[in-house]
Amino acid sequence: MTHDRIPHLPIVIAASGLAIAGYAVFSYWAVFISNDAALRGDTIGTWKSFAVLAFGFWLGSSSAGKAKSEMTDVRVTNRKDDPVSVKEQ
Repeated sequence: MTHDRIPHLPIVIAASGLAIAGYAVFSYWAVFISNDAALRGDTIGTWKSFAVLAFGFWLGSSSAGKAKSEMTDVRVTNRKDDPVSVKEQ
């Protein structure tokens, strides 16, 4: 097994899909069938938060890919004989 794989990927995908499908069914009930305005607002707000999270993840991952390719020459060393000074000068 290589280190660049997500362990149990099919299980992660299936559980995520099941959770989204279950919340979609609940959301349908909460928005269209239930007469509770607070529950309807919370459910819609949660979907909005999911959308913002997905956009942020997409933006962050695409930006991180660009930053990684630009910073290939940067090397960080942390040797005991070369400590970082934290005293005010």
